Amino acid sequence: MRKIDYIRQPNGYLCGQACVAMLAGVPVDDVVRVMQNDKGTGKKDIARALAHYGIEQAKTMTKADNSTVLPRACILKVLMPGYGHWILYYDGKYYDPEFGLTDNLHPKARIQFYLEVFVD
Repeated sequence: MRKIDYIRQPNGYLCGQACVAMLAGVPVDDVVRVMQNDKGTGKKDIARALAHYGIEQAKTMTKADNSTVLPRACILKVLMPGYGHWILYYDGKYYDPEFGLTDNLHPKARIQFYLEVFVD
């Protein structure tokens, strides 16, 4: 099993970059440079950055909700009250760049999609 080191997002906009940084094992600033984006990100930004780091991923995002059985490793697109948010899910844990490393999804988070990643 691969070890993932938790990284907290350095500001309110870098959750997607922090998820990629955790998977790639690099600092968030490195991912910001690769994405050329220090603001909110979309699926295309994340997919390009994952490819840059050689992280294999599914071709498309999968529609999901809070009752969906998640794959072993994926990046979740969730809706929080008032904003969208990215969370890394790996081996039964939520590596939430904003709220910490937890066993449970934040109670106000509503899963919309996930992007499966293949890291093992």
